[in-house]
Amino acid sequence: MREYMKAHNISYYYLGNQGIEAPTLHRIRHDEPITTETLDKLCKIMKCQPADLIEYREDKEETDGKWKIPPYNVA
Repeated sequence: MREYMKAHNISYYYLGNQGIEAPTLHRIRHDEPITTETLDKLCKIMKCQPADLIEYREDKEETDGKWKIPPYNVA
């Protein structure tokens, strides 16, 4: 999200003036999760699609310094 903001000259100050709360701005700055409601607001403000701001990453568990994908359980 920060990369998109930088590429389109969108500042945190601007987002704050558009109604994005300070705690949410903090979460964005620190790559912490945001709600889908917030994502909707951001897309409206920045006139973009969710895929412009986020990407899917698989969860990984760290074990003995090595990253592993959790096992897939077959029912």
